[in-house]
Amino acid sequence: MGKADRRRWDGNVKSMEIIAKPLDQITEDDLIFLRENYTSAGGLLPNAYSGGAFFTPTHVARFMWDALKPLLPAKPRVLEPSVGAGVFIEHAPSDAEITALELDKTSAKVTSLLYPSVAVVEGDALTHDRRDYYDLVIGNPPYGVSVEFAPPFELEEWTLSKARGRRKGKSEVAFIELAIKAVKPGGYVAFVLPTGLAFANYAKKLRAYMHETCWQVATILLPGETFAATGTTIATQILIIRKAPPNAKLVEPATKKWGSNFRRSDFGDITDYGAKFLEGQTPAYFAKITDIGIDKHGKVTIPDGEESQLDALLEDFTDGGLVRENLYPHIPSWYGVDKGNEAFFFSHGNGMCDGIRDAEYTYSDGPLRWQELTLGAGEEIDGRGTWFDACLEWQDDTLKSSATKT
Repeated sequence: MGKADRRRWDGNVKSMEIIAKPLDQITEDDLIFLRENYTSAGGLLPNAYSGGAFFTPTHVARFMWDALKPLLPAKPRVLEPSVGAGVFIEHAPSDAEITALELDKTSAKVTSLLYPSVAVVEGDALTHDRRDYYDLVIGNPPYGVSVEFAPPFELEEWTLSKARGRRKGKSEVAFIELAIKAVKPGGYVAFVLPTGLAFANYAKKLRAYMHETCWQVATILLPGETFAATGTTIATQILIIRKAPPNAKLVEPATKKWGSNFRRSDFGDITDYGAKFLEGQTPAYFAKITDIGIDKHGKVTIPDGEESQLDALLEDFTDGGLVRENLYPHIPSWYGVDKGNEAFFFSHGNGMCDGIRDAEYTYSDGPLRWQELTLGAGEEIDGRGTWFDACLEWQDDTLKSSATKT
């Protein structure tokens, strides 16, 4: 165990001593220690023993909240289904109604002490029974762990395999599906996830489920150093999606032929791959952080007062759509990789897709950002535009129509 891991271990041990005290003996200094030192066991124990949990860097959690706050209503209902030490709660709006779920007893106790206004529920998040309720589900769910659970509703469909009334599969798949079921139409899901979801066979049914129920908002690739402080260099991504109403239809793109700007292209018909998207799907937005501000040893490398790449990227979410209105819609990276367009939520091509290659020239200092073609490059579908602002209006009208019918 290295020095950094030893410090984390010692911090967690002392944290356990603090939460074992009677409540009236826990001091303000104790709470400060918990906030600054408790990180859970992710990266300190084998994955199966730590539950696949890894402490999320503060500036990653803060960026996700800053990007999402403009999209949320006043007093949003929020679910954090794997709260850990509460890093996502720390940056939530003060008026948010937050439900926090946590399987680990120690983490649940720490979070309840640090954030007494939050409804912290100790137990298995996958048995949570609220449906179509939250404005936002946010967090960094466990990944790479096999889970098995009994869903709260016996007849409810899941993409996970079923045996004797129980569902089982990979934890990241289960948590994404839970989030989609729990968030209300028009609400958002924002998770830090492994990049393997883009191509893994175990996530094939999940990708199809997402394709049928959600609009892609943003996919942001993070470098391996992001979680170096917790002992892993797994490549991750921030995925932000918006739940569509049940009446939203899958439609064929208006722009059917699109070619590569970097290699000889036959301008193939993307509908040859059965390409369809939910009505109102904006051009798929991607970004890649090339420097997260943390080195391979887990040390912060951004000097105080300097802007990180995540800070710079925030403009794309707070400028009223200016950047996205002007990003070129590249040929989809899923095109021709035998995954079908239900994989359009994720980036493909091992860093060699058109979008990344163009962004390396346009945004050479990082962060890289690009868009990929979905419904069209401005052409209309039944009188509806297919570019960014027009698609957002289409989404809102679809949600209003669904609400009127119900």
